Amino acid sequence: MWHFTLLYGIIKTSKKDTKTDKRTFSFLCEVIFLPSLLLEIQETVKEYVDIMAKISQVDVEVVDASLFRVAGTGMFQQHINQDMSDEGYTYQHVLRTGSLQVIYSPGDSPICQHCPRCSNCDEEIEIAMPIPAQGTTIGVIGLVGSSIQQRTRILRDKKMYLGLIEQIASFISAKAMEVLDQKKKESMLSALSCTISHMEQGILILGRNHTVTLSNQAAREQLRIEALDSLPVSLIQTGDRLNNQNEYLLSIGTETVHILGERYYPAQADDRYCEVLVFTCSRDLHKKMYTLTASVNTSTLVGSSAATNALRAEIQKVANSTSTVLLTGEMGVGKEVAATEIWRTGNRSQHQFVSLNCATVPENLIEADLFGYVKGAFPAASPDGRVGKFELANHGVIFLNEIGDMPLYLQTKLLRVLQDRRIVRIGSNQLIPIDVRVIAAANKDLKEMIADGKFREDLYYRLNVIPIHLLPLRRRLKDIPDLANLFASRYSSLFDKPRCRISPDCMKVLLHHPWYGNVRELENTVEFMVNMSDEEGVLGINTLPRDFFADNSPAGKQSVLAAAPEPADGEIIPLAELERQAVTHALELCGSSTQGKREAARRLGISLATLYRKADEFSL
Repeated sequence: MWHFTLLYGIIKTSKKDTKTDKRTFSFLCEVIFLPSLLLEIQETVKEYVDIMAKISQVDVEVVDASLFRVAGTGMFQQHINQDMSDEGYTYQHVLRTGSLQVIYSPGDSPICQHCPRCSNCDEEIEIAMPIPAQGTTIGVIGLVGSSIQQRTRILRDKKMYLGLIEQIASFISAKAMEVLDQKKKESMLSALSCTISHMEQGILILGRNHTVTLSNQAAREQLRIEALDSLPVSLIQTGDRLNNQNEYLLSIGTETVHILGERYYPAQADDRYCEVLVFTCSRDLHKKMYTLTASVNTSTLVGSSAATNALRAEIQKVANSTSTVLLTGEMGVGKEVAATEIWRTGNRSQHQFVSLNCATVPENLIEADLFGYVKGAFPAASPDGRVGKFELANHGVIFLNEIGDMPLYLQTKLLRVLQDRRIVRIGSNQLIPIDVRVIAAANKDLKEMIADGKFREDLYYRLNVIPIHLLPLRRRLKDIPDLANLFASRYSSLFDKPRCRISPDCMKVLLHHPWYGNVRELENTVEFMVNMSDEEGVLGINTLPRDFFADNSPAGKQSVLAAAPEPADGEIIPLAELERQAVTHALELCGSSTQGKREAARRLGISLATLYRKADEFSL
């Protein structure tokens, strides 16, 4: 019954509440197959009956459990394949009791009382031997003497005749059992195939020579091989355990993949069914985990300013590259939007985009979040282990936001990953190759952090292969109407309000606001305005937040970019700060175009080259 053991083991790996009773299944097999077994081996039964008839020199017949004549000689030969349930009273008794019956006086025996031929029976003696199989009687072999001579011969050599009929019955039984076992195997294999075909996990059944005997559709899809049968398999355990499963390196055909799963060894298996592998490819598991946990920013680059158009063009150029990108700019300028735009535009858009904000993850957890860990890696580790962000992002893009907040010790490990393109889970010795494009973002001055010993200089240059600086919103005035109208439409729909529009006076105020919080502040402001809008959907000055003019009222302070702060008594503003403010103000007034920069340099009284150097120095 190894097939049952195999099926039962696979069903146990399923998450369905399926209960299988081994004895019930075996009984069902008997009920289905036993009544027709003798008909299945009818030719063999005929051969045995002919042999016995020649040896015994009497007529022989065989009936199955439904009293259907399967074979016969002499007077029975013309009646093969006929139902004899109306006359086989002796055979009915044998089928019911399972015991040998010898009728010395047919017609006079109590068994024959109800037989329609009881009064004129032409039989002189009858021997009826049960044919057993699986603890039940599947038929009867009858030896009938129809003359005094035959009766005398049988009585004289009774022991020989009984031994002969018993031996023939055992031969027929053995052949029937062989067919029954084959049918059970076929039935079990059919049930097994049906079961594994409806499982989400991949199933491989391997023979003793480590070749595939049977596989399901999930296995073929995960391994991306349509014909798996007879392919040799190599399976190496990595030693890591994740998601409460062992990790293996599986080589089959031309594919070599990491899988998570378990191996089973069915009891009493033959050479074709020695091992069952229940697995999920790591890449498929990663995709499922990514689907459950990913929160990709759905926003796209919006704006018609020269700076935004230039940013789009730059992203188009670098999107298909594998080089690392470093996005810089103030908080809220849209660095994550730019990162997702690089991903969507590039050739990795069909793979994962995984984001991690280094400032929001506790320092003692950020390493585990990035690189993952195995069972028992540290006291607080989950017993199931965990897959890290780098593994989830394999073949895709990982976005490390607020990179300046990454601990120094972890910067060293990140540098090694960027150089070697391999990671090691916490608690493991296994080197895992990865193909990931890294996009980092910072709102802090990383060069200043390097000078203060808070950021590694070698990591900075490894990240800064493609530097992209995002200007603040106050330097992209043409983007303000585009963004404001987009947010008004979005939140009108979200709050089920009439389509809101911004009045000209209100838009003028928005254009003159300094927007220290950049796009994020603009979005929050418009969201508030939509909440405060009337039934007509007009967003006027009266819908602006109460503190909106706190730093920019007509009678209040001017923009920080428009005038230098007044020093307190005794305070001296450093020349570098005054210089930065002057350059910033000049670029604000004259614009960031080449002509505007020439005009700004002329007004500042410096050369264009000096202006470029100062702008780079101040990260403008």
